[in-house]
Amino acid sequence: MEKLQQLQQFLQWFWQVAKRYWGSQERFRAWGLLAAAVLFIILANNASALLNRYQGEFTTALSNKQLESFQNSLLLFGGTLLALIIFSFFENFIQNKLQLYWREWLTKDFLDRYFADRAFYQVNANKAIDNPDQRISEDIESFISSSLTYSLSLGSNVLSGFLFINILWSINKNLVFVAILTALVQTLVSFFIGRILTPLNFKNLQYQADFRYSLVHVRNNSESIAFYKGEEQEEGIVQSKFSRLLAVLHAKIFPSSLLDAINISLGFTVLIIAYLILAPQYFAGQITFGDVTRSIPAFLTIVNVFSWFARSFEGLALFAAVIKRLGTFSDYLHQNQKPAPSQSVINTLIEPRFALSHVTVKTPDRKRVLVEDFSVEVPHSEGILVMGASGSGKSSILRAVAGLWNTGEGHIYRPNTAEILFIPQRPYIVLGSLRNQILYPYTKREVSDTKLQEVLEQVNLTDLVARVEGLDVELNWADVLSLGEQQRLGFARLFLHNPHYAVLDESTSALDVANEKHLYHKLREANITYISVGHRPTLIPYHQLIVEILGQGKWRFLSPDDSKGAEAF
Repeated sequence: MEKLQQLQQFLQWFWQVAKRYWGSQERFRAWGLLAAAVLFIILANNASALLNRYQGEFTTALSNKQLESFQNSLLLFGGTLLALIIFSFFENFIQNKLQLYWREWLTKDFLDRYFADRAFYQVNANKAIDNPDQRISEDIESFISSSLTYSLSLGSNVLSGFLFINILWSINKNLVFVAILTALVQTLVSFFIGRILTPLNFKNLQYQADFRYSLVHVRNNSESIAFYKGEEQEEGIVQSKFSRLLAVLHAKIFPSSLLDAINISLGFTVLIIAYLILAPQYFAGQITFGDVTRSIPAFLTIVNVFSWFARSFEGLALFAAVIKRLGTFSDYLHQNQKPAPSQSVINTLIEPRFALSHVTVKTPDRKRVLVEDFSVEVPHSEGILVMGASGSGKSSILRAVAGLWNTGEGHIYRPNTAEILFIPQRPYIVLGSLRNQILYPYTKREVSDTKLQEVLEQVNLTDLVARVEGLDVELNWADVLSLGEQQRLGFARLFLHNPHYAVLDESTSALDVANEKHLYHKLREANITYISVGHRPTLIPYHQLIVEILGQGKWRFLSPDDSKGAEAF
């Protein structure tokens, strides 16, 4: 019963992923290409059966020294072979085209859902969904390739089996039963060994991704590691990931080798058995030499047909792992992100102001209250500073304002996120040119080079364009620009797009006091309403409201002129 439920779950996952393409607007092209592929599979299999017939005829004519019959049969054999090559070409061509169209559509579909409603952000809190990048970049390709390969090859094998059983049955019925029995033995062996390989294949996929990510992590944080002299520790972590992967690969060697050895030995054994069965008939003159040469390929074809599952078992086990990874990922992207009706949430109302009314912010797992019963309204064109010790929960208010967290209660009044520019402590560095860095997130906006240079001058990055030799140069900007320069680049985006509202999370933490003062003066001149999160006292003069987060849900207002503040609420 448990195995049946697992099979049903895998079929549900498979159908959930596959049906999106086959029921989409692309369905007519998809089904048309699939029908064409099936047609050429049918033609190719019939051509193979004809080849078997003509092979028997020309080998018989050859053994009987019948020149004219040999020439005619060989001519038919050559013509059929040419047709088979053409049919096989179009079968592979159409299948590859269909695979590419399917991958293009399904990848775009997953990407659309991955970037919708900040799923790419929320997925980080779901430990069951590891390495979503691999699931999109590799598992989708594997899923599509395996789906088409196994479904079409299964259909091709069924048709091939039907055609060649008829051929072999007319020559020697016993060979048909021997072929089926051999395939059954292979299938049973593969089934029992495959039960060991299935979980190992799933772990292999997961550990390969973990090992690759550990190397990417070192590359992305190379400078920090070098400063800390953390090479030994990082190598230890990477080596441990690799050791875990190696353990799985070692565990796969014996069952995989055993499976291959059994299949190879069975293949040679049944070939000998086939000759032993045919030899008495041939020596008795009951069949021709051509019948013998026809029977062996037909016999091996039937063995391959009925051992399809055995030959495909390891690949199917890997396919099952891919189905599970994509199915669970698709489940996550489909699931309702809203909590159950019995759970309270922070309600966000779209209005042209920044205000929080009796807001309580909890961690996503609802186990800890970060801020409790917080109310404030930011005056237009002015700023509020949220201060507090590291880990006190001050950034949680920004996450709630941005809509990243909604666990808690109360009401947040804010404009649409399109009217707000968020500047984190480490501004996001997009892949692309310096122009893209400044324009982000509106990289398609048309802005003159002169205007971009003016904006860079406003944030004291006057020589940046000359230093990197142009606005359209593409470099690894995270390495080229210091954190302080990246933060000034974040303000350049702010001044260029000039939104009505801004949210700044430790956005000047890497800047000297003079640059910080300069940027906040520019910010106030732009008449932008803003919320800042920080801990540096130098930020206080640039904000009209100051809130200190004390931890354990407590908070208090501070006066810009009196840092002692009021009693905790």
